[in-house]
Amino acid sequence: MRVIIIGAGKIGFNIARILVEQGHDIVVIEKDDARARVLQENLDIQVVVGNGAGTKVLVEAGIGEANLLVAVTEVDEINMIACILAKSYGVEKTVARVRNYEYVQDDNSGKSAFAGIDLIINPELVTAREIAKRIDVPEALDVVYFGDGNIQLLELKIMSEAVVAEKHLKDLNIPYPFIIVAIVRAGEMLIPHGDDKLMANDIIFILAKTKDMMKIERLLGTERKKAERVMILGGGFTGYHLAKILEERRYSVKIIEKEYKRCMDLSNALNNTLVLHGDAADIDLLKSEGAGDADVFVCLTDDDKLNLLVSLIVKHLGAKKTIAQVRRSDYISLMESVGIDVGISPRTLTANAILRFINRGNNVVSVTLLSDDKAEMMEFIVSQQSKIANKKLKDINFPNGAIIGTIYRNNKMLIPKGEECLKPGDVVTVFALPKSSSRIIDYFVV
Repeated sequence: MRVIIIGAGKIGFNIARILVEQGHDIVVIEKDDARARVLQENLDIQVVVGNGAGTKVLVEAGIGEANLLVAVTEVDEINMIACILAKSYGVEKTVARVRNYEYVQDDNSGKSAFAGIDLIINPELVTAREIAKRIDVPEALDVVYFGDGNIQLLELKIMSEAVVAEKHLKDLNIPYPFIIVAIVRAGEMLIPHGDDKLMANDIIFILAKTKDMMKIERLLGTERKKAERVMILGGGFTGYHLAKILEERRYSVKIIEKEYKRCMDLSNALNNTLVLHGDAADIDLLKSEGAGDADVFVCLTDDDKLNLLVSLIVKHLGAKKTIAQVRRSDYISLMESVGIDVGISPRTLTANAILRFINRGNNVVSVTLLSDDKAEMMEFIVSQQSKIANKKLKDINFPNGAIIGTIYRNNKMLIPKGEECLKPGDVVTVFALPKSSSRIIDYFVV
């Protein structure tokens, strides 16, 4: 498939990298010379320097032969115009990243109201929905679903008092099917084996049936307690939509917003959310409004440093969990190292949403970036033509740095052993480190 990507920021770069790994023919259009050079130095792709909404540049990029166009620049109108032009050249699918909420339909369809654009992705709306998932499972750092929602991947921290700390994986006495596909320890990610130990402060990625996960968490020493009180810093589009989602799920919600007019707009638009006008860096305000009693405190301003500061303050005051939006994803590891529970990157979440749309078909169900792009979780359908069809796992020379986590067959989840044979129609989840992800595709995609 020939894909044209307009915009070489973090979203465009990650999409280009993964699609190259999948064997697609990629062309990136980027108007900034420095960014264009970064792509050319790091990826085996064609880069065209110029304005992606210009007909001449699109023709130079080979728009007439393209099957897909993804426009993810910082300018909504460029992204939309590029998609509309691409359709006029016969491009089958177009995707536009659009931040202006006036262009976005507030439903879960992802469909665009504009002729010529097949999918509009709004980063703020995507971020609100992903944060809501984490609030629903407050003990998890990340939550991803596979197998039509029947399989759950959780990112969890092993607490020092957990009964499983210092235990070998092979000695874990848990009577439910599960698999720990990765451990992050001291910033390094590894795929564990039975002889590896779980250590206090390890971050683990665990796969299990969604219906069993709460019981497995309890045996790992993590108690799931439903969040009830949520406070949100920042009443922008993300904060508004998060509050709206949480209202529908009957959470008690407060928003702190410093602009008075925006407070009035929020108050009129929301039904059961308490909107507070004030500066969240004001410790007295935070104390008086019960920030320390919040089950989850979410920082959603456009200022990463302010999000970091307020998260630390409310954590000190007693908030049980803090979630901070991070525009610069390189801040995430810093935030989490100083005690903030979850750092959220809208750019990574947006890339995930676009990749899910792109990968429909050709045996690829989904691709999800994990842990600030340190790993990928991929979901494939085994076809009759796949290299691994009708083969036992022990006979497949799977690359190091990758592991098959689950098999979803006939509406049932299996944790596979070496003797398990992969059958056509199986839906398989694969966890892979970046060094191995490009090689995994060949096992499944014909």
